[in-house]
Amino acid sequence: MIPGFWAPTHATWGVENRTVSLRVIPGSEKSQRVEYRIGAADANPYLALAAALGSGLCGILNEWEPGEPVEGNAYEMKHPNELSLPPTLWEAAQRLRQSQHAREVFGDAFVEHFAASREWEEREFRKAVTSWELDRYFEII
Repeated sequence: MIPGFWAPTHATWGVENRTVSLRVIPGSEKSQRVEYRIGAADANPYLALAAALGSGLCGILNEWEPGEPVEGNAYEMKHPNELSLPPTLWEAAQRLRQSQHAREVFGDAFVEHFAASREWEEREFRKAVTSWELDRYFEII
């Protein structure tokens, strides 16, 4: 996750703001909702929903306050380091392994297995030569 690609880079929230991680969409009691803008389009919907529910439950049980809503372009603002989202799959897997909350919600066996599978995926990705690399370096070989 890197700046400039319309994906949030920090754990932020705001009302009707498409540059934050959690976009609150106001409405009536029956239509108000929260849009999770962090998950990938190819995510397993069951895991994505479990993560959303688990993180919400964790926040409720620990009485976390979300802080002030972001107004304006979140990409152009400075945010505390502890709100930064992992920029790579490898870093995300490492954070998952270190998360006591994830272990409480999903259990140690799931966390270890899922993190290991993402580490494998990252290692496999690193074996690929991208078209950008070919275009950039082919002339100097």
